[in-house]
Amino acid sequence: MNNEPEVKELDDPLAELDPPYESEGEAKIGRLLDKYGIPFFYRQATIIYNYGKNEIWNPSFTLPQYGCAVIDYIDDSRKSVLEEKLNIYNYNQIPATVLGPPDLDKPNWQESLYEKLQQKISQIKDLSLYREPLGNRIPMKSSKSNDKISVTTFFWL
Repeated sequence: MNNEPEVKELDDPLAELDPPYESEGEAKIGRLLDKYGIPFFYRQATIIYNYGKNEIWNPSFTLPQYGCAVIDYIDDSRKSVLEEKLNIYNYNQIPATVLGPPDLDKPNWQESLYEKLQQKISQIKDLSLYREPLGNRIPMKSSKSNDKISVTTFFWL
């Protein structure tokens, strides 16, 4: 009979608060985001337009304070699968970092992830409702104002 008290590791209380991660890779990424105080939604539903139809995807992590950029961990080491996912996110104009097991096996994967995120987030344009015109459509600006409220409306010609 062992009378020694059980010694809890420092990470044990934090691990109890973890979402039910689907893989060890996701757990590593989630703990890294927690460590740096980066808020995220785990497996938040996202509508994706893919090959002519709308689909609901659940990327591993959505970062609401970073333009809803996503980190998607795919438990598949085939580069073609990861690139296909990234291309679809790019098509949907979602800043995404797609990772697989080989990415987390690298010695400095944390720094690599940080650099990828920094690159994606720096590409996010102003988060306003106004978007660049498509094709030859030109936005026309109409302003209405009264004593207290000024409303600007954009419409397409």
